[in-house]
Amino acid sequence: MYIPITLNCELATFGPTEQVLGGGGPGPVRRINYPHHDAGENLGELLVMNIPEGDVKWRYRQRAPINTAALTTGGGLVFVGDWNRYYYAFDAETGEKLWQTRVTTSAQGFPMSYMIDGKQYIAMPVGVGGASWSGMLPRDLTPELTRPRNGNSIHVFALPN
Repeated sequence: MYIPITLNCELATFGPTEQVLGGGGPGPVRRINYPHHDAGENLGELLVMNIPEGDVKWRYRQRAPINTAALTTGGGLVFVGDWNRYYYAFDAETGEKLWQTRVTTSAQGFPMSYMIDGKQYIAMPVGVGGASWSGMLPRDLTPELTRPRNGNSIHVFALPN
């Protein structure tokens, strides 16, 4: 199993909300983010586990949070993208980083794979997304990483034959 993880802790204090029909919601919230105590300065991790045994097979840690789902291919690759505008391909068995590229803005969402005329492609969405934790957390804990404010697109890469 390939699990992208954000290594942080959060203290959230929720304020009162008016209890009215059709209203409500969570109310005001104050959030304080902290790095996870076992993560050092890293916020991003791709954790790979053998499910039957529950053993960690390999892990890759980095400063920027991993912002996407993991996509695995039948050819033994795993793809993820991060908040700092990078996409990566790893050897699914060993964890060796095989490829990386920097794109126009933060990686978001769910990479996908498709094939046309026998050629395999990986499509990776990028953009600032909606209102999500991903805009808050790195700004608080990794101020040296800057995120562009726009640039939504889909990047498509052809895999080698």
